[in-house]
Amino acid sequence: SMPSIIRSLIRANLISRKVPNNYNSMTSYYIYARKSTESEDRQALSIDSQINELRQLAQKDNLTVKKVFTESKSAKGTGRPVFNLMLKEIKKAKTAGIICWKLDRLTRNLLDGAIISDLMEKGTIAEIRTPMQIYRNNSVDRLMSGIDMLFARKYVDDLSENVKRGMKAKVEQGWMPGRAPIGYISDRGEQGFRKIIPDTKRFKLVRKMWDLLLTGNYSVPQILDMANNQWGFKTRKTKKQGAVPLSRSTIYKMFSDTFYYGQFYYQGELHQGKHKPIVTLEEYEQVQLILGNNNRAKPERHISTFTGIFRCGLCGSMITAENKEKYIKAINSRKIYTYYHCTFAKDRNCPRNSISETDLTDQIDRYLMAISLPQEYLNWIFKYYNSVQSRELEKIEKEKHNIQKEINNIESKLQNLLSLKISPDNQYDQLISNEDYLKQKNKLTIERTRLSNSYRKYTQDNSELNRLTKELFEFSVYARTWFQKGDIYCKRTIVNKIFQNHLISNSKVLMSVKRPFKLISLLKLPKSMQKMDNRTEDFGLGKTKNTLLLSESTNWYRQLDELGTEIRKMI
Repeated sequence: SMPSIIRSLIRANLISRKVPNNYNSMTSYYIYARKSTESEDRQALSIDSQINELRQLAQKDNLTVKKVFTESKSAKGTGRPVFNLMLKEIKKAKTAGIICWKLDRLTRNLLDGAIISDLMEKGTIAEIRTPMQIYRNNSVDRLMSGIDMLFARKYVDDLSENVKRGMKAKVEQGWMPGRAPIGYISDRGEQGFRKIIPDTKRFKLVRKMWDLLLTGNYSVPQILDMANNQWGFKTRKTKKQGAVPLSRSTIYKMFSDTFYYGQFYYQGELHQGKHKPIVTLEEYEQVQLILGNNNRAKPERHISTFTGIFRCGLCGSMITAENKEKYIKAINSRKIYTYYHCTFAKDRNCPRNSISETDLTDQIDRYLMAISLPQEYLNWIFKYYNSVQSRELEKIEKEKHNIQKEINNIESKLQNLLSLKISPDNQYDQLISNEDYLKQKNKLTIERTRLSNSYRKYTQDNSELNRLTKELFEFSVYARTWFQKGDIYCKRTIVNKIFQNHLISNSKVLMSVKRPFKLISLLKLPKSMQKMDNRTEDFGLGKTKNTLLLSESTNWYRQLDELGTEIRKMI
């Protein structure tokens, strides 16, 4: 290394230095062993190994060890408590020596290095011994110790630059540096280039936590209690920590971390990640609104059904609930009534028009009655969709077969092209030039990618579409019954699921129906279809004797197709 070269050149011209025979016996020595968990010390011996080696060195050189100091802290910055304590004792002793594994165990920063050099020049530190070198209080050794300290500092600076460069490159590739958040783990790739992938044990549970918060029916503390006590959720086990229940601060941090919708911050700048997101950006923003309204614990003796859903139609403020107790003379008891009114957050002069929970519930029920689907429609609708699905599957299989045939054709062309390029007869590009080869290969590769994407599109499982379609129709049939008989969480879910733009203006409920449910409410089953015999019904899918029925029910089928399109958008 450069320091040893310089040391050899300097000492080649030195006059031999004589040390008194009783030099070691006059000096007390302090052993200092340090190892940091940071990257610059990964190759250093452990603290116990350092101490064993240094005690053997002291015994071999007949040195008196007064005390051993150990520390687990990086030396690239100042403020090491054990190091400062050792210097304090050395100053009290007036003259002492230090035994360490290497000089960079003592310091990797210029300030601590200057303090050590100053104490050596004053004679407070008589010498510093390592298994490879002795630094004594003379001009040459002070120079050499200074050079070694500078190179130790240079090593840290170079390492820091390399780490920063590597992290920057990782960020540019779309991977967040550092530890993977809850629900994710780092793969087993090369150190510094590991990718963040879903944690198979926790990914779906974390998504479930987001889903619960998105319903608006659960607070963060409720979700935390459910995850820890009902699901038995534990954080990922690491070398030093983990395998513990979620804490309150951790789950709040999780719900506000942009990483979960696909982006992350690095040095204050937002970057697009390549990891698999748990939620969409819209869901993330909705959660932030929920946290903004509910991130402070509020004492509440009574849980109101519709708080946090409706806004004032006059000023735009949120609607709050207020409980009033009334004495009922007929039954000689008191009863609690709930009224909803504006919070006046945006306009203190907004009229104080209130509405009782009973009246509010009745108005929502009338909305549900207007859009509810008769139960007898379900069988007809499901039979129609099953028939359509059967034809769709046949069409998909045919398309997949044709696409796969084209892909195989392109694979053959690519193989023939490669054989032509590496042929012995093409040594001097007689058959095909390198430019033409790359041009044709790139063209075929792009076409193969396009076809592969189309194939994946056709191979997507349609079971999710069928499931959601049936659930949507069943929800439309039974939503009113569930609203009338369900608890407050069921009522809140139904209002949020079916309606949007929830307003209360002058004691009247104003809502708009979401498009899929609006299309469902417009369905009117043709009379001829209601009278059709099961032996002849085919929903207009091919039998000649039902041509008249098909022409009569075309509009109804068109509406069902529009519904299918809306459901695909929802998915």
